[in-house]
Amino acid sequence: MSDVGDLRGFVMEALSDAGADVRDEGGVLWVTSPESVRTALEIPETACLVFEPERAGEFGAELVAPGSYLLERILGLVMSRGRWNRGTVADPPADWLADALRGAGLPADASVPGSRVETLAVFAFRITLVSDEKRESFHYVATSLDGRDSWEAPVPQAEAALLPWDAPGASVDLEAAYRAAGTALLRRTQASVEAFRKTSLAALEEEVRRIFSYFDGTVKEIRASAPTGTDDLVRALGGERDRRLTEAVERFDPHATATLCGVRLVRTPVADVLVRLGKDEVPVTVDAFTRVPRGLRCKRCETDQGPWNWTEDAGLLCRACSATAAGSVPLPARPPSDTPRPRRPAGGGAARSPRGSTGRSQSASSRRRRP
Repeated sequence: MSDVGDLRGFVMEALSDAGADVRDEGGVLWVTSPESVRTALEIPETACLVFEPERAGEFGAELVAPGSYLLERILGLVMSRGRWNRGTVADPPADWLADALRGAGLPADASVPGSRVETLAVFAFRITLVSDEKRESFHYVATSLDGRDSWEAPVPQAEAALLPWDAPGASVDLEAAYRAAGTALLRRTQASVEAFRKTSLAALEEEVRRIFSYFDGTVKEIRASAPTGTDDLVRALGGERDRRLTEAVERFDPHATATLCGVRLVRTPVADVLVRLGKDEVPVTVDAFTRVPRGLRCKRCETDQGPWNWTEDAGLLCRACSATAAGSVPLPARPPSDTPRPRRPAGGGAARSPRGSTGRSQSASSRRRRP
């Protein structure tokens, strides 16, 4: 949720849902809160909120940004209240199916052998990655109630307004749907979490190297200047080094958590379509709420998440694999026969860089600097 517009919309909805009066005036939120909200967020009765760092302080406004104290309090309020609602999709426009297919990179002239109305469960998860830095993101995962199908829903569609719907029955069993949503969330975030982990561990390795370099160099200098009578000082430096190493591990050790923030039950029209890709007709399922075509799989990486790109040569590829394939076209092994070859200067040799480097590295120049 790094986009300012998404963050502002989330905060407005969260505070309004908690009972506060929220007004947006030129990008500045004026919030009048009941006592329960004031106590939970530790704000005055009338507060002014901004979302751009350069506007912090206008009208005494408090900045709301990823990682800020106030946003943490708002997220805690939302999770403590629990967001649960149910609704039905209003009559979608006649061309909603064609728009959904075009938006996913598929042909819009598909045949529709069947349609129905289905109830979906949409789970909102907050992903928090913590190391020396902190990253947060929100993911919406839609599933069928039986848990057999799950997919990530785009934020605008997942937060779209719904018409009230009184679902029949006293309760709905969401256990299978929740398990499917958790599996889909893990699959979708695994690459980013692993990249964050590698970055954090590389930073930890560099910090450990810097600490050892500083303290080992300091001990060598002390022993060189005074060969005897420095054992106590060396032991003290060793203790300080161990303390710094423990702090570095605690600071850079990566952690990832996923928190369920809300659940929506959505009653929506669903279309079963046949999309023509070359000579084949591929069955695809699309619902009017998330508008994500389901039932496709990338030929190269096996992902089931679009957008898609189809060609006769490569087949069906996701957008990432399609870009990679387009950028990896091999160069011709030799120039065409009618292309004149470049001339070589007589007696010229290939330029060679000098062996080794005469420049002083940054690590060497900063070896005696305190970590």
